[in-house]
Amino acid sequence: MTSKGSRMGGLGKLSDFGKTSQPQQQEKPTPSPEIIARSHAIAKPTVEQKQQPSLEKLVNINIKITRAQQQWLADTAREVRDNNDTPVAPQDRVFPQHLIGVAIDLLQDTDIDWSQIKNLEDLRQALKL
Repeated sequence: MTSKGSRMGGLGKLSDFGKTSQPQQQEKPTPSPEIIARSHAIAKPTVEQKQQPSLEKLVNINIKITRAQQQWLADTAREVRDNNDTPVAPQDRVFPQHLIGVAIDLLQDTDIDWSQIKNLEDLRQALKL
């Protein structure tokens, strides 16, 4: 049988692996005034960004929809994204979850007396679907 030191290939004791050595002080390069000016120009929010409402915290939900509804959501979201001639920022791209969120907004904006809705058929009739 071999000794412990050779079993680990001369790597030392296991307890030595979590230890860090003293970090070396490295001199950070000072950015040029041009770089600083560009970074400040990029960081300044535009008027459009200031007017956007703050986003609420997003939560996950688990819903079941038909395969046809899922396909429609995916196709419609893709069509909306394809309508753009220029690149769109990731936070502004439309995905199926956004279409569902807008559908919820439409339901909230209806004049339905929710206390009178007892089932899905009642809801469909109230929406004239």
